[in-house]
Formats: sequence, C-alpha cells, structure tokens
Amino acid sequence: MSVATELFAPQYDPATEPATEPAPRRRHLTAVPGSDAAAAGRRRRVAAPQHAAVHGASSVAVLLPPVPERAPVRLTHRGVVVLAVFTALVGAVLVWVASLSAAAEPAGAGAGADVPATVTVESGDTLWSIATRVAPDRDPRAEVAQLRSLNHLDGVALVPGQTLHVR
Repeated sequence: MSVATELFAPQYDPATEPATEPAPRRRHLTAVPGSDAAAAGRRRRVAAPQHAAVHGASSVAVLLPPVPERAPVRLTHRGVVVLAVFTALVGAVLVWVASLSAAAEPAGAGAGADVPATVTVESGDTLWSIATRVAPDRDPRAEVAQLRSLNHLDGVALVPGQTLHVR
C-alpha cells in the first residue's frame, strides 16, 4: 500500500480564468444605534436652503442661511486652577528676581547714601581721618586722592572750618 506524499495545486492562468470582482470592503466606522437621539438635542435647527433664480445663469443658486454665532468660551474649574497657579508662579519668579537684584547691589551703594555731599573740617582732622569716616569700606589712599582732586588741594594741610566736597 502506498501513500501519496505530494499534493499538486492547480495552476492559475489569467487568460483562461474569468475575471472576478473583489469582495466589497468593510467600512471601519458604523452607526451606533440610539446615537441620533442624543445628537439631535445638541443640533441647532436651521432653515432649509432656499432656491433662487439668478439672472443670466442657466441653473438655480442655493442660498444658505447665515452661520450662527459661537457661544463664548467659558473657563472651567480646571482652567481657573491652572490660571491661579500660573499667576502665583509668575509672581514668585518676580519676587525671586527682585531679591536677587537687591542682593547683587554693591555694598558701598547703600553706605554712600548716608554720607553728606560736603564735610566741614574740624580741629585735628586730616585727609586720612575724613577719608576713613566718609568711606570706611574703601581704601583710604584712593579716597584721599579723590578728596584732593575734588577740592583742588595741592597739599595735605587743612584749615578748621574749611568745607570739603566728598562726592
């Protein structure tokens, strides 16, 4: 007894076979039963298009009704929260930047506001003592040179009662 181990498939010849129509394509989207009733409540009723004759035309024009105005945008609860958080963050960043700029202000700028524009020389005052009193955080040598140039002094001799320009 022998068993056949080979199967032969029929040969396809397009010249001898009749042409067949492809199977109809199945649509991906289908209508859901009962959805028309829910959608009908949200739709606005509009008037049916009117047909009007246009002079000089061989066909009839369709006049469409005007488009209704959109409802204004309403802010939801989530939108209010997002807006509040955004505003708070912007405020916090502004305060932070202001504190950084205040901290970056030079130390001598605040001290210079307390110093008067002129100083009256008292008995026993020298340019060095006036320089250390006017600008305690600066090098007294630079301040003495500035006092000499501002007041057009040739030497270091001062007279009590003399007025010196400091700034």
